[in-house]
Parts: sequence; structure tokens; C-alpha cells
Amino acid sequence: MGFTNLVFTTGQKLSHTIMEQMDANFDAMAEGDESAPRIPRPRLWAHFCGKTDAEKGLYVSEGISSFTRNNVGDYSLSFTTPISSTNVGFAISTDSGFATTNTFVRNANIYTLTNSNMKIKYAASSNTDQTKEDQIAVHVVVWDFGAGNY
Repeated sequence: MGFTNLVFTTGQKLSHTIMEQMDANFDAMAEGDESAPRIPRPRLWAHFCGKTDAEKGLYVSEGISSFTRNNVGDYSLSFTTPISSTNVGFAISTDSGFATTNTFVRNANIYTLTNSNMKIKYAASSNTDQTKEDQIAVHVVVWDFGAGNY
């Protein structure tokens, strides 16, 4: 089928033919057609609770063999299969219910990454303090780009 490069102009009407071409382009990208732009798919992902209560642990994941709470706000994820390179992209999001008056800025990051595991820390910071905290929900997505230059 293949990918067709489409160019649009301001005010152009989208005809049935153009909509069909756009649909074919989405199919080409989804099916990994060589003529389509490369859209990397996540290789690894996980959703876990870092607390120590009954909600703790790894909820769902892909490519993750284990989850460990090392300490407050410090977590390790081991990969089912080693990644080919540490040339990765990642995203981390967390869910918390703090009052709007709470002025701490919260941040999660990967502070150690090897081919077989990653370590994540989560901290709350202000202009005078930094405190590690456990999170009720942490979502991690990793794109493995291999040794390529993307």
C-alpha cells in the first residue's frame, strides 16, 4: 500500500479522496511499512505503586520482570530481556493528591540505567528542602532506540 506524503494548504477542503489517503497513511505507519515515517513504539512500560501498604507493587507491565522498592522514593525495575543499548527515551508520570497549597515541586527520574535494569527516584523539592517520597502510582515508558542515531 505505502505511505503518501500529503501537503495541505490553508482553507483546503478535505475530500473523500484525501481522507482515504490519510487513512491509508495511518495504516502504513501502524503496519510498519518501509515507506512510512518511523514511529518508535515503547519497548518497556510499567505501572506500579511505590507505597508500603496493601496497594504496593507492580500492577501491569511489558518487558519488566520485577519491581523492588529499595527505600522511600527509590525503586528498581528489572527488564525481562536486556535492552540492546542505553540509548533510550523515557517518560515518567506520577499520580498524587496533594493540596493546591502544597508548594513543593515533585519530580521522578531515572538515576541508574543499565541494559538489564533501571533505578528511579522520586522527590519533592522546594527552595529550602528536598525530600524523597513514595508515590501511589508511577507510570514509566521506555523507547529503546538501539545503537542508532535518531
